[in-house]
Amino acid sequence: MKSQEKFKDLKKPEVFRFIEDNLNTPVPKLILSGSPFKSIDVKHLVNQIVGKKKAIKKLPTWFKHQEIIYPPKLNLEQTSSEITANHKSKSISGTRLIDLTGGFGVDDYYFSKRITELTYTELNSDLFEIARHNFKILSLENVQSHHVDSIAYLRQVHFKYDWIYVDPSRRTKSKKVFMLKDSLPNVLENKDLLRDKSKNLMIKTSPMYDIEMGYKELSGIKELHIVSVKNEVKELLWIIDWRTVNSRTIKLYNYDSHRRYSFQKMDHDKLQSHLVSRSKYENYLYEFNSSIMKSGLFDHFAAKYGLGKLEKNTNLYTSNILISSFPGKIFEIQSVDSINFKNLKKEYKGTYVNIISKNIKISTENLRKKLNCKTGGDTDYLIFAKTTEGHRLIKAKKL
Repeated sequence: MKSQEKFKDLKKPEVFRFIEDNLNTPVPKLILSGSPFKSIDVKHLVNQIVGKKKAIKKLPTWFKHQEIIYPPKLNLEQTSSEITANHKSKSISGTRLIDLTGGFGVDDYYFSKRITELTYTELNSDLFEIARHNFKILSLENVQSHHVDSIAYLRQVHFKYDWIYVDPSRRTKSKKVFMLKDSLPNVLENKDLLRDKSKNLMIKTSPMYDIEMGYKELSGIKELHIVSVKNEVKELLWIIDWRTVNSRTIKLYNYDSHRRYSFQKMDHDKLQSHLVSRSKYENYLYEFNSSIMKSGLFDHFAAKYGLGKLEKNTNLYTSNILISSFPGKIFEIQSVDSINFKNLKKEYKGTYVNIISKNIKISTENLRKKLNCKTGGDTDYLIFAKTTEGHRLIKAKKL
């Protein structure tokens, strides 16, 4: 069945009303009740309901429009959130942009606000039809949509785009991959083509992708953005303007919402080597946010803030004074003791407490099991860490 026919019945007003009316209906009940529409399988209705519920926080603009159609769960999980899509668009300007991996089209919605003419390409016929339908619902008038192999399409173009955007697929034969050479399209094999057809290139890579590998594999890098949302690294964005020597400028963003975020900028080429002194635990304990940790620049930032480090490979820092501007988590140390699981189990069995494992061979989950406690609560933390004095338990309150 052609994709156009597959989604035809989903576009009926009564179907959209059914989806709205059943957002809070449990999925098992929906499946047992079956579809009220002869031409639509219940699994397709459930997919739309699950997708719309997912959009409440991740894609509020899409959620507000009743006639939006959602892709399968996996595709929706892989798509950008509005926060990260909006972030990407801030680097864009000019006349023409082509998205080589259009997908659900969230990035293109925001790109279209910053560019005169946007070309959306997508090889998956279902995703293509869904995105094309949604572009109409969202009133995007400057987008040209093409159901094509984007690399083949790019070879036929006789001009340079102001921007090319590519988010290579990191899933092959249902297996996740993190290396650029294993992703599709293969930007390393097509590097010359991308250079010939663009003035600027933006590549989104997995949060798991090694930064030093990126600087070795890619060329013409202007800057790298490490983008986190609620202290979880979501994207690495490589901004390329085809300069002859890679710049090591790294910009770190940690978003709480569209308008609230922390930002740091570091230039690797201008950094001086900083040695952070090893220190016993003092009054306060610090853990940098995920963007800084991913950058590998945590010791440089620690030196900037005048912090000591609990142990060479334990990325926890300490000081006697409170540094309220610190970019990450701040704890006030209550006590430090050797680790005695027998006593800890008596104290915390069945209670709620937060657990952190740092540079010891026991995972957070296994620590929870040893203590027979529940994870949660607002401020109380048990931090199990290797220090200059050996393995220690740090009881602390998060500020």
